[in-house]
Amino acid sequence: MSEETKRVIGLDNGDLEKWRKGGRTQRSRTLLLVAGVSVVILFAFKMLSAAPLPQDGGQQMHRQRGPEQQLARLSQKLNLTDDQQAKIKPLLEDQHKQMMALREDSSLSREQRRAKFQDIRKQTFEKMNPILSSEQQKQLQEMHQMRHERRGRGGWNQPPSAN
Repeated sequence: MSEETKRVIGLDNGDLEKWRKGGRTQRSRTLLLVAGVSVVILFAFKMLSAAPLPQDGGQQMHRQRGPEQQLARLSQKLNLTDDQQAKIKPLLEDQHKQMMALREDSSLSREQRRAKFQDIRKQTFEKMNPILSSEQQKQLQEMHQMRHERRGRGGWNQPPSAN
């Protein structure tokens, strides 16, 4: 830049150098911002690609609970006594074994498997009823009713809806 131009603009050598460095600093900040956003996007993509995909045609199955988790949940919701817990635990363990065997059975259609799952749950429910007090039975029935309503189906005695 000529001396005449500097004088017209009103910049001396120090001001011109600051102006030039200011542009570099802004470019550096922009480059760091773009690099940071890129790293975050790549990390998010990596995390999403590492997540397991559902294997059931896009419909996620509800989370699996073992007998211990089911017993703990029922104990909390129904205030089960130690004696009731001891009687219900083998029922839940048997239900779990039957369900696991049913999951392994590839000879059944999806609808047949669903009907058998419901049948196993209903049998376990019927075996648990005599162990519970009348108030606990009502609470358990309400829990199951709410669960089925959330899923868009009726109660125990209604067939599953065709999705």
